[in-house]
Amino acid sequence: MLEISRPAQLLIVDDEPAILQLFRRIFEFPEIRILTAETAVDGLEAARLHHPDVILLDVLLPDGSGLDMFRKIRVINPQVPIIMITSLGDADTAIEAMELGALDYLVKPLEVVELRKVVARALEIRRLMNDPVKMEMDPPSPVEVHGDILIGRCPAMQKVYKAIGLVARQHVAVLVRGESGTGKELVARALYQHSQRSHAPFLAVNCAAIPEGLLESELFGHEKGSFTGADRRRIGKFEQCHHGTLFLDEIGDMTPLLQSKLLRVLQEQQFERIGGNETIATDVRVITATNRNLEQMVAANEFRSDLYYRLNGYSIHLPPLRERGNDLDLLVDRFRLVANTDLGKDFCRIAPEAMTCLRAYPWPGNIRELQSVVRQAVLQGTGNVLLADFLPEFVRDFQHKMHSTPRCEKDRVTSLVEKMIEQRADNIYDQVMQDTERLIISRVLQHTDGNQLEAARLLGVTRTTLRSKLQRLGIKIDKIVQAGSE
Repeated sequence: MLEISRPAQLLIVDDEPAILQLFRRIFEFPEIRILTAETAVDGLEAARLHHPDVILLDVLLPDGSGLDMFRKIRVINPQVPIIMITSLGDADTAIEAMELGALDYLVKPLEVVELRKVVARALEIRRLMNDPVKMEMDPPSPVEVHGDILIGRCPAMQKVYKAIGLVARQHVAVLVRGESGTGKELVARALYQHSQRSHAPFLAVNCAAIPEGLLESELFGHEKGSFTGADRRRIGKFEQCHHGTLFLDEIGDMTPLLQSKLLRVLQEQQFERIGGNETIATDVRVITATNRNLEQMVAANEFRSDLYYRLNGYSIHLPPLRERGNDLDLLVDRFRLVANTDLGKDFCRIAPEAMTCLRAYPWPGNIRELQSVVRQAVLQGTGNVLLADFLPEFVRDFQHKMHSTPRCEKDRVTSLVEKMIEQRADNIYDQVMQDTERLIISRVLQHTDGNQLEAARLLGVTRTTLRSKLQRLGIKIDKIVQAGSE
């Protein structure tokens, strides 16, 4: 549930034995340790002594108010996610606690599915805040392979490290740019961890993965009864993240209506929940990321120019993997070590033929795809040398197809380059890479018989990103599948 070096510690402060027993039963995992307390005094002592990763706190305790304990915990540890537990009659009190910074609240009797979901989200938030994002230029040590690392020696990555150091402690909006899978969230987390807001929450929202109606509620919250299904008040990310950092990924996919509401928050530092009249002040640093060309979107009236200028207080560009040269070797080595540890394997090196295949492949899914491919190879392989035969078929076959079909593919690429030279085009590289990307995605879709979910997994990208690429490249799945079956 949470990948850390020690078990994740959940502290439950509640005087009902049935509640404590419920937690022990549904979170009976080796990677989770349950701590319990039945009073506020014991709960505060446990918080001081054990430094739990998540605290679940009842509003009504035998020796005092959960709200008073909440404030005292915030003094001890301002970062720990706190989830309030309440009876139906105490919902207003729980909401007051959320306005003070609680992550969420659960209403008794507790539902197992909702409980698992909320706790999992709290653990992930804690991991994102706590796991340091290192910036390394050298190969990883076999002793310490877990944790997130920005790896790279190439000049473009050196610029990224310098940019993070330059802007992290400044209260300016940062726009992280780069293709899908290049590590934009790692940059956002590094900015947060080196900022003056590192004591406060860091929350991440993928704007492309949440439907418009739900995204508005996710960001700004809603009042009970404001729309069908709104059976209770919801506190949004801007409210939860007060004094902290909010990372909005895939900002280019945000609809015009939400763009307008986001602009108002950035300008006025205040907003209203959906269906509410109360104006809520917020102090949040916003970091955004996109794999889309926002300048072209602004020119096409698809993205607000005033919002673009607000978000682009400082821009950091992450290079695609194909432009990072020997960084690929460093990344492959790290992913091999991580996969060894996770899967109980002992691959000590990678065969030259396998590295040749990995270097030849253009990696449209970038680092995320590379990590997926190396992990699959380690899982598939035997022995202690990672052979080319262990790599997924589409990676092995790419170099072979590029060399064995000179009249079909190599000549087509050469003709495209020659034609663009004659036309004095100034974007030859992008056009050729688009052509190559179209070839790779089409081949993978043929292999999966048009299954987009499986194709996205093999490519190492999200399903949303794959759909975006299909639309941008003009790829029709039915025609690809039909061509592959002929």
